[in-house]
Amino acid sequence: MGNSAWVVAALSLAACGDDSGGGGSDAGGPDADIDAPPGARPHPVYPAFDLDTLPGAGGGAIGPYEPPMLPTTTRTVMVSTTGAQARADLQAACQTAGTAVSVANGAGRLGTVDLGNVTDCDITLGAEVVVDMMFVGHLPGPQVAPAHRVRIRGGQIGSINIDYGSSDVVFDGVVINNAVLSPATRTGTAIQLMNAGTAPGQFVERVAFVNSVIRLMGTVPDGAGNIDGCAYLAGNARNLFFANNNVVTAGNRNSWGFRIGGGHNYVFVDNSVRVSFHKLIRMNDGAVDYVYVKGGTWMREATLSAGGLSINDSWAQLGDLGTDHIYIHDPAIHLLSADGVGFGASNGPGQVGKSWEARRIHWYARAASVVSDTTLMNFQSGCAAGATCDYGIGTHMYSYDTSIAFPSNPWRTLPTIAEDNPDNQPIAP
Repeated sequence: MGNSAWVVAALSLAACGDDSGGGGSDAGGPDADIDAPPGARPHPVYPAFDLDTLPGAGGGAIGPYEPPMLPTTTRTVMVSTTGAQARADLQAACQTAGTAVSVANGAGRLGTVDLGNVTDCDITLGAEVVVDMMFVGHLPGPQVAPAHRVRIRGGQIGSINIDYGSSDVVFDGVVINNAVLSPATRTGTAIQLMNAGTAPGQFVERVAFVNSVIRLMGTVPDGAGNIDGCAYLAGNARNLFFANNNVVTAGNRNSWGFRIGGGHNYVFVDNSVRVSFHKLIRMNDGAVDYVYVKGGTWMREATLSAGGLSINDSWAQLGDLGTDHIYIHDPAIHLLSADGVGFGASNGPGQVGKSWEARRIHWYARAASVVSDTTLMNFQSGCAAGATCDYGIGTHMYSYDTSIAFPSNPWRTLPTIAEDNPDNQPIAP
């Protein structure tokens, strides 16, 4: 296990990626601590969502979506040291399986935290604790050292990497904010899940991000003036869950919300997401099987690339490697650009036998020229022969306004985070 995930990952994750073009429920929904209705099968880390309501077969070809298993703990450790010593104490505590460890606010800035060869560790960080980068399933060297059944709650984290072979990882009530670092040291992606292939042990599985903030400021401009900032990037991961999060990407290039670089069983429930440029959810780099978007408020800015490129993407596939069992149900989407929206599956032969389904999207746009049932019908009519593109014509709502603006407060209530608005999170000098 000495090889670095940075070197052997099949999908290049060094940066957000290329900027190839493509072409509900509003905020304030139920909090995670509201009891699910009687008879439901509540998600273990977001009980407001009933797993029995997953559409289709509840998952793709690998089987139904699997939620993460939470750590089992038998001892408690309190970390009261500061800085590098607090980091060392946290890492040492997690080396004993079955540990619940709390890090007090006074610990301050921990630097880079490595959680390698960890099993059953439940971590609580004080709201004022800052982690520059958190590596799960990883040790310095760099060395892949898978972790299993790890939960992190609280704190400000600059960015997160999870190495392949790791499983059952939960981030609940955390603030992922690359602005805790200076502009020159910020990463361009908030969450990266590393992979080395599709064989067992070569990908990450059963991961959840709930009740959290994901906020990306732009990185230092490159020679062309482009700056990056995207929320999620991974290849071949399985059983991912994002619920009740407030997400903001920044920058004028490669600032998509979520890039699924091949993988299985992705579930997005009750999220508020604002993307400046590129897709809300981008599916490419490998075959994608089962993506469910349920509700939430999704916002697409009218940002141009440094070269003046303007696109108006929403949920879309790039390339023709296959996207199957895609369900987009009940979101509200706000589009500031006057360009026609991009949406849906590839029309190439890779889609033969595969399906998309959209239902009850509330579209907010400048005019019908941006999006309408006619727009979606044109996409649906271009579906590959032998594929199913059911884009829900007749089920959607459309609100047009030439002076369109985003909702004044689109952010969801987060049970344990005092400031729900990602734009108000702290920025380092």
